[in-house]
Amino acid sequence: MIKIYSTPTCSWCKKTKEYLKSKNIEYVDVNVADDMEGREEMFKLSEQSAVPVINIDGNIVLGFDKAKIDKLIQK
Repeated sequence: MIKIYSTPTCSWCKKTKEYLKSKNIEYVDVNVADDMEGREEMFKLSEQSAVPVINIDGNIVLGFDKAKIDKLIQK
């Protein structure tokens, strides 16, 4: 499962979601601007408050790191 922690105004979050959509990959979007539990979950996983944070089957990707995302989705 892929979960993206994002905010509506984050351009890198939008690029990440567009990239996954272009590869027909489903994901769950957690809007940490509105979802306090989601924000706390993101911080526990990444120890940071910057977005996007992407959780790919328990592997955490900080920011829009295309190479790391590609490597993890090919597993």
